[in-house]
Amino acid sequence: MKGISLYRRIASVCITLVMMVTMFAVPIGTNAATVPVTVTVSKAGQVVDTMTFNGVTVQAIYIPRNDSNASEMWDDPVYCCAALVTKFYKAVYGCTVYNLWPGSTPLCDNGYFTKVKTPQVGDIYGNSSHWAIVKQINGSEVVLFEQNWTWYDNNGCYAKYNRTVNLNNLESDVSFFRYSGANIIVKPVITTEYASLENIEKTFSWTKGSDDSTSTLNIYKYNSKGTYNSSNLVSSTTDIMGTSTSLTFPMGHYMAQVINYSTSGNSYTSDFKEFYIVGEPLASNVELGADSLTVVAGKTKTVSSKMLPANTNDVLTWTSSDDSVAVVSNQGVVTGIKAGVTTITSKAVSGVKDTCTVTVKPGTVSNLRASSCSKNSITLKWDAVSNVTGYRVFRYDKAKKKYVKVADLKTTSFKLSGLNKASKYKFKVRAYKKLKNKNYTGNYSSVLIAYTRPDKPKNLTAYLKSASTVKLSWTGINSANSYAVYASADGGKYEIIKTVSGNKHSAKLKKLKSGTSYKFKVKAIKKISGASVYSGGSKVAYATTSPGKVKGVTAVKNSDGSVALSWKSVNGATKYQIYMLSGGYYVRVKTVSSAKVKTTIKNLATNGKHTFKIRAYKLNSGYKFYGKYSDEVKA
Repeated sequence: MKGISLYRRIASVCITLVMMVTMFAVPIGTNAATVPVTVTVSKAGQVVDTMTFNGVTVQAIYIPRNDSNASEMWDDPVYCCAALVTKFYKAVYGCTVYNLWPGSTPLCDNGYFTKVKTPQVGDIYGNSSHWAIVKQINGSEVVLFEQNWTWYDNNGCYAKYNRTVNLNNLESDVSFFRYSGANIIVKPVITTEYASLENIEKTFSWTKGSDDSTSTLNIYKYNSKGTYNSSNLVSSTTDIMGTSTSLTFPMGHYMAQVINYSTSGNSYTSDFKEFYIVGEPLASNVELGADSLTVVAGKTKTVSSKMLPANTNDVLTWTSSDDSVAVVSNQGVVTGIKAGVTTITSKAVSGVKDTCTVTVKPGTVSNLRASSCSKNSITLKWDAVSNVTGYRVFRYDKAKKKYVKVADLKTTSFKLSGLNKASKYKFKVRAYKKLKNKNYTGNYSSVLIAYTRPDKPKNLTAYLKSASTVKLSWTGINSANSYAVYASADGGKYEIIKTVSGNKHSAKLKKLKSGTSYKFKVKAIKKISGASVYSGGSKVAYATTSPGKVKGVTAVKNSDGSVALSWKSVNGATKYQIYMLSGGYYVRVKTVSSAKVKTTIKNLATNGKHTFKIRAYKLNSGYKFYGKYSDEVKA
């Protein structure tokens, strides 16, 4: 659509997407309220929420928002609210949605949309400025799946997931949209048991789009390469109108794949689904290698298993009682999702089983750092951990010879005040999640060593010793090992230009640039446990070096009696003053800007010679700093 902004196009896609999703969704109607959770957004691409629909999982990703990028967020093709709906619709249905204008009905390249009053899971929520997907419905409460619904302050950027709206109190501009279309196809997701007994019908089921689309079920003999062709094909069942079929297979290791076809001939192919057909002897006992297991969210651990008798042909199927806490593969690999407790069950086809209790701890705090340090305080920061209640900050106590808790907080920064100056401190932080009055704590972060600063030097003064030399002096502090002298030339970056020992309270700075305005400051350096700890900077002292001597002056007398003067440019000069000898004294006859290195002196007597000299000066804060006169020239 020509002339439509990227945001509006994305927004259109978003609305359409949600409508289609809703149409094929099963409404969730529970009475339990969903509590919105606040998350600190600390990095681009941070996953804040996920939603699984029709077997496809989509992530809501965020980017930190601030004054500089807030307005750009609306048009961002990855992070704006409309981008999530676009991504969701493409992932679930493989379709393209457009015409997502506020107040408009979305359009799609396959199907159509209608506005509905009673939403279902998967419908699009839209108002004049925001798009989202209906994630859950609890009575009159609608839980939203959304992206970059953020706010920010001086401490960082924040977002909420599981944010809700109430159907009984909707804003006037809110609408819900649902998709309809007989020709829509989706990526099939095969849902079938991992292992079954031979010579008994095995049922395969999968998802698909419209009722009048067809499916093909292909079964392949398993190969370790994971690539399958006609030589691996065991059976192919075509033109299936429903979403399931039953087949009988001999003992073996297989892969299933489903292809959904639309009435127009388009197709969408599932991922391969591995399964076993087993025979006698079946397992008479299952023993897991552990009765309990602890895993960190986002990490994995493997539970070993053993079946008896040793020559069994049986296969174990693994399940988790709460997939939101931890999931387990059919190889016994447990992946922690979020803090909590779940039970892992390993069951053979024969029916014997064993269980393992899995406790998932919150993720480990990373990137713990000291964002700022003063004489008496240290501010800590760290990266956010998803799905936690808060964080606990610990400081090492020398007297107790252990780490003690100093704070529980929900933010990812903490300022500790009232500390001793010029001292060493050690910190660590861990996340915790509170569930049913029990706290699940994550592993400690790496230890951070931070230092409070020593006192600043005071009474810094600067004065010129020569055209290129400045002397600094200051009042020192007790126990300083050395002092670092910083200089900024003509408003540039401060750089260390000299370091002097701690028993000295002055520094002579030689060979400075001529015609340059300097700002100086000094920091004390104290050695603490082998580390060089710098104080804050002293108050600034100022000095301006004089321009250099004007050189290369030439004077040429013209036929009309005027004299043409030229010279070499002087670094830092603001202007040049031209003087002429008259009556035994030099008199200033002209001043020119630093952009010029030549001028003409007119209205001179045509007979006799004239003597000239030139000097440069630099203007700073209303004061003139003069350089040396050039050598005399005559014309």
